[in-house]
Formats: sequence, C-alpha cells, structure tokens
Amino acid sequence: MRHAVLLLGLLASPASAEMSLRDAVSGLDLFPCDLSNLTCTSLTVPLDHRANDPDKTLEITFALSFASNESRGILFYFVGGPGGSGLASTDSYLAAFDPSLAENIDIVFVDQRGTGSVHGLACPTAQARFDIAPVSLDDPEAVLATAGRFVTDCTAELDADELLPVVDTDQAIRDSEAFRQAIGAPKVWLYGESYGTQLVQAYATQFPQAVRGVILDGVVDLTLDAEGFYRRYTLAAEALLSETFALCDAQPACATDIPGGAAAAYDDLARRAAEAPIPVPYPLADGTTATRHLTTGFLEANAFFALYSPEGRAEFLRALAAAGRGNLVPMLQLGYLNMYIDPETEIGLQDPGWFGAAYYAITCSDYGSGEGTPEERARRILDEARALQPQAPRLLRAYYLERVACALWPHQGPDRRPAPYAGGDWPTLILNGDRDPITPISMARSVLDAARNAYGVFMAGGSHVIWGRGHACPDRIVESLLYDGTLPAAREQRCEQDPMTEYEPLTLTDPAQMSDAFAVARAVETELFSLIPLIGWDGQHPTTFGCPLGGTLSASPSDRGTDYRFSDCRFWSGLAVEGSGTDATLPETDDGLVLEIAVTGAQQGQLTYRHDRFAQAYSLSGLWNGQPAGLPHDGP
Repeated sequence: MRHAVLLLGLLASPASAEMSLRDAVSGLDLFPCDLSNLTCTSLTVPLDHRANDPDKTLEITFALSFASNESRGILFYFVGGPGGSGLASTDSYLAAFDPSLAENIDIVFVDQRGTGSVHGLACPTAQARFDIAPVSLDDPEAVLATAGRFVTDCTAELDADELLPVVDTDQAIRDSEAFRQAIGAPKVWLYGESYGTQLVQAYATQFPQAVRGVILDGVVDLTLDAEGFYRRYTLAAEALLSETFALCDAQPACATDIPGGAAAAYDDLARRAAEAPIPVPYPLADGTTATRHLTTGFLEANAFFALYSPEGRAEFLRALAAAGRGNLVPMLQLGYLNMYIDPETEIGLQDPGWFGAAYYAITCSDYGSGEGTPEERARRILDEARALQPQAPRLLRAYYLERVACALWPHQGPDRRPAPYAGGDWPTLILNGDRDPITPISMARSVLDAARNAYGVFMAGGSHVIWGRGHACPDRIVESLLYDGTLPAAREQRCEQDPMTEYEPLTLTDPAQMSDAFAVARAVETELFSLIPLIGWDGQHPTTFGCPLGGTLSASPSDRGTDYRFSDCRFWSGLAVEGSGTDATLPETDDGLVLEIAVTGAQQGQLTYRHDRFAQAYSLSGLWNGQPAGLPHDGP
C-alpha cells in the first residue's frame, strides 16, 4: 500500500497516448479485415521465437479500431478461450461496449497463433464425438480409449505437426510484443478476459516496459497447477449448479414447471443417461425425424455452460422442465448449440470465432500433466477424480476429461508454475463475478492480494466476465480509468446484479388453456422466441429448423426485421401451427410481432395476432373453433 500512495500522482494522470494508433501503423501494409469493418495488418514473426531460425515464420494478423476522437491510449484486447479468434469477435465486442470506448481508445485485436482463418487449429469432427461421448469413471478403460481416440483423430485432422509445439501462451505474448515494437513501442493498456487474463499477467510480467495499465476480467490464478485449477473451478461450478436449482425452486413459475424440484429432476435425468444414452426422436429441417441420443456428455456440458450467465441458467432450467415432461428435444438442441454441432448431421461445425483444437494445443502446452508415460499420467488423473467425486457428483466430467486428453496430448507443458502476478508501477484493475463457474472469484482475490497498485471490482450475482455487459458498475469504473486515469474510489468495490434472469414458463401445459385463442397466440410467440436453434441463428442467412415435436419453422432476414414461416410446426402434442409471421425491429413505431397463423388439432382457428412492443399493446382477430376470436374479457 505504501507504493500505491507514493505513486498516486503518477497513476492518476490523464491517459493520453504518446502517439495515436493510426499514426503508429501508417508505415505498415493495411487492408480491410475479412470478418469485421476494421482495418487489418499482418506481421511476420518467427515460427518459434526460441529457435532463432529465420527460415521458419508465421503470419499473425491484427485488427485495428482507431479512436474517432483524439486517442487517449492504445488498448491490446486479448479474448478468452484459449481458442477464441480476436478478429472474429471485434464487431460483437465493440457493439457491446459503450460507444465512448471506440471514440476515445485505440484498440488492437489479434488472432493468436492457432486461431483464425490462416493457421487456426480445429478438428470439429473429432471434437464433436469427444464432447458428447458417454464416459464414466465407472469404466476407466473407456475413458482412456475415448480420450486417446480424440487425441489421435484430432491431431490427424489438423495436419499441423510443425505448428502444434509452438502455440503456447509465451509464443503468443512474443507475437504481440513484436507488433508493439513494430509500431514504435508505445506503452499500452493490456485487457484480458478469461484465458486472456492468463496471457496479460504473463505479458506484463515479462515486458513491464510495455505497460500503461492492466485490466483483468474473469481472472485466472497463474500459480495453480492443472489439478488445482480444475479442482477450484469444478467445485465452484458444482456449488453454483446447486444454487441454480434452488433459484428455480424459489421462483413460482419455475417451481410449477418442475414440481418435484429442479435438483431431483436433473439427478433423475442424469441417472437415466448414465445407465444408457436416451433415444430421442429429433425433428429435422426437412420435416422428418431422426433418432438421436441424449448422453451424459450433452447433459453435463449444458449444465456447466448454463452457469456462465444469468440468461443461460434460466434457459437451461426451461430445457430441464421440458425434459421432465417427456420432451428431450430442447436439451439436445441446447447441447448442439453449446458444442458447435450441426443438429442435422451431428457432425462438428467449424465456427470462425472458435478453434477447439487450439484450446487443447495451448492449454496442454501451458500446463503440465506430471511425470510418467502418457497412460500413467492419465490414470493418475482418474485416481484424483475418484477422490473428488463425493464433492462433485454432478459435474465431475469437467474436472477430469480435458485433463486426461492433455495427459495424452503429444506436447506437454511445464509442471512448474510461475510466481504470483506482482503488478507494477501501473494500475491493475481486477474484475470478477462471484457466480463465475470457470474462473471463480477466489482466483481473482488471490491475484488482488499479491499485486501492488491493484484494485478489485466484484459483481455480486455476476457470472463469467463482467465488463461490457450493460452494467454501469463496473463499466463506468473501467472507462474512468481508461479515459482520464481516474483510479477506483477504493481498493475493493462491489457491483450487483441478479444471478438469474426471470424464468420463462412452459406454455399450454394445461390442455384446457388450448381453448383460449389469445393464450394460444401468445404461447406461439413465447415458443418462437424461446426456440433454442433460433436463439443461436446468425440472423443473416435464411434457414429452417425442426420444431420440437414435428414440422418446421423457417426464418429469413427482411427489410423490416425477420420473416417466419410455420409449416405444421408443433410446439405441443395437441396443436400444429401453419402460416407466417414478421418480427419488425425498426425503431419505435415499427417494433413488434405480427402472426398470421392457422391452428389445427385439438383446436381449430385462423388468427391474426399483433404484439406492438413500442406501445406495449396486443390485439387478436380471426376465427377460433368457428367463433370470432378476440381478447379475453378481464375484470369482474
């Protein structure tokens, strides 16, 4: 603390750049980025910074966002993963932040080696098989065989023997430092989210002369070895999953949909999936069905990913509620979305923003798996998992399966861990949610305790990564530091948000509700916007999805927003929907949904339904069971 006081005048000085990024890159070859509206440039770097071999090189691409006002600093932005593409993320990240960020700060994104279109490492076919595999500690030989097959098939799918040994975080740091040197070596802000915090801590430690300030968001504690890291987050996730079930039980709508309790519903489904993969008649885009299987891999991945955000928790619980009523399709749809799997074929998809093999290549070469042969390392991990099983009965797969794959990976990292991040003569801002399943807040507090000139901003109820999520706290604190050099008001500050968004109840669970035309029309709207494949749709390319119980829904972009086409679409076993809809998303007076639908089955009708979101008004007309359809008559 004495150092913080002595340096207060220096740290609180306005954050003006020595030179704007636009001026700094004026001598480089610039070109439009392929995946965003930004300007890109590529830098030739050694394939292996440690080898001193000038004949082997690699092209690293950087995306540049130039401040529209006078620049107040340059920010190097490192995304999470590892395996995330910085270039593919630029538009979505910049749109999420307050516009003042891009106005006042120059920002540099990078496709870290192993990611991106040029040298991205992805094995989607092998990855999909591995992610959904029904492994269990009860059959350790099957675990070893599944992980071994993944490593063999993935590395064969990659065909990148020369690149695989040199994609560790240290090499990536040297790539970005080479870029900083190429633009005149200005002092820069280093921002990292999730895995990016690991890179940023090491970068600032290795090149302190580069640093104007550090921002860590969803913080990795570098001192933890692989076992410690996976143990810490698995136990945190296990506790958060239990809390999520309790939150459901405390919300009347969620408790009504899962009457026996959310935890019991999950445990029953997990037990069934563990006994044998559960067959599911899955609806395809051509209107037919295919037999799919809900495995423990699907279920545990969905439960874990749900914990990343308040919205994800509510979405998972709705899928769990549907499963409890015999409809397993939403749980499968959620798994396909979470794990980048084509629901039509069950073959892994290559997402331009995510490179799954890079995740393993970087992680396995950053962390050691211990001494011994690959099989000895893997069996030791399984022994550790059995010891932890009583503490993590629901999410144990998160603790051991990736580690077993790393133990068998062809390139191993060091077992020795670095010293704690010490901070420096710059401010370090540490951000974390206290409901973070993958970088639990205990890691952030460990980093805060060890670093000088460090400040913590912690979100009560917050999940993974909290800056740029629409909350004044921490956004205003971060912006004040970046724009004006204003230090946080205290060493620790608290933000607050709800740990789970409001649960959206299942619709028409009582057959008697189907006789109400307005209830049916509103239920169509609810199910439309709760349809998991539609939530994952990019909104740009026309597409067709299978409806949960049969039939199809097509979506296409239009000048007004999105157009829909229902073809024998069945959200419920007793009704089918035919017709069209338009979701207008233009500002103010043209913001709303119009449905022109025919309903057949247990009820019959032709309905025109309007929901004006700007006026917050509903209307309904048409025929229902041969009678004029209209709004319900409220009141006594």
